[in-house]
Amino acid sequence: EEEEEEHPAPADSVVVASTTADQAPSAEETEPFDTDESAATPPPHHAYRMTARISIPTSVPVPAWSDSEVVRLLTMSSPPA
Repeated sequence: EEEEEEHPAPADSVVVASTTADQAPSAEETEPFDTDESAATPPPHHAYRMTARISIPTSVPVPAWSDSEVVRLLTMSSPPA
């Protein structure tokens, strides 16, 4: 095993030590999980349940106009020549 060199931090820096390794149990402290055991996961609290809802707006039906209605509407909206 190689030893890591220690580098002193500059005077204006802050060193933060992580304690995560101290909190995690070692392999010797944990018991192996037997494959014939069943571990049921409890359901989440009802406050964390979310239902996806998608709203699709209904389309407005467009009336099918006849050619004569189109011509009549065009003549109404255009100024006289």
